[in-house]
Amino acid sequence: MVVFSCILLQHSNSCYLHIRLLFQTRLSITEGHEVLQNLTVHRNSTSVPEAVREILTRSYPVYQCLKMKLLNFHALAEQIQGQVKEISGREASINTLVVAIKRFSDTLPDSSGPEASRVLKEARVSLSSGIVDVTIRVPRTQFPGIVKELADAAIELSEFPNIFPLTSSIKLILPGDDYALVRGKLEHHGQAATMANVARITLNLSPRAEMTPGIASYITELLFRNGVNILDAFLGYSDIVMVVDDEDGPIAYDVLQREIQSNIVQ
Repeated sequence: MVVFSCILLQHSNSCYLHIRLLFQTRLSITEGHEVLQNLTVHRNSTSVPEAVREILTRSYPVYQCLKMKLLNFHALAEQIQGQVKEISGREASINTLVVAIKRFSDTLPDSSGPEASRVLKEARVSLSSGIVDVTIRVPRTQFPGIVKELADAAIELSEFPNIFPLTSSIKLILPGDDYALVRGKLEHHGQAATMANVARITLNLSPRAEMTPGIASYITELLFRNGVNILDAFLGYSDIVMVVDDEDGPIAYDVLQREIQSNIVQ
C-alpha cells in the first residue's frame, strides 16, 4: 500500500510540493503476493525500462502524480529498485532508474487541463436513490422476451428501466419499487442477482462529447479521486449511467455538479 504524505513548504516567494512515499510492506506499489508473482513471471525476459513502466503503470496514485509532474524521480527510484530486480532479474543503479522513470514520465500527457473537462460545461447530472441493479444470466435468445415483458409492464412503472444486454446476461437498473412490480414476471427466465439499495448517477452530455476523447476516463478518474466506489458503469456518447454505493450517491452528484459549475464560470 502506498501512502502519500504531502507537505506544502513555502520559502520566500517560492512554493514547493514535497511528496514522501511511505511503503508499509515490501511490495509497496504492488500489493499482495499474487500480484508480485504475476509480475515476476517475466524474470530475465523483461528489460529494466519495461519493468519500470510496468511498476509505475500498475500504481494508480504514482501514475497520476507522474502525470502531474509532482514526484521526485530519485526518491521514487530508491523505492522501486528492489521491485525492478524482482521483475527483470537485473541489478539497476539509481541513476539508471531515474533515467527510465523520466523517459516514462515524458510519454505521459499533461493532466493539468484536459479538454474532456470542458465538455461538462453543457452537461446535466441526476441522482436516483433506492435503485436495484439486476443481472439475469440467460442466453441472448431470451433477451427479446425480457425486453417485451418490461415494455408490457411499463405502464405500471414509474420510469422505463435502463436495459443493458451483455454477452451472457442482461442488466436492468430500475427503482426498487418498480423491480418489486416486475420481479415475478422475470423469475421464469432464471436466477437474478441483485444489488439493492444502491444509487444511480446519470450524466447527460452535450453533442460535443462525441468528438472529445477521454471523457469517460476523465469522469471515472474524477470520481475515483473523490473516493466514490463505482459498482457498474455504462458509458455512451451522450449518456453515462453509473451505479454507486448508496452513501456515495450524494458525493458523486456534488463532485460532478461542482465540475459542471466550474466549467460554466470559465
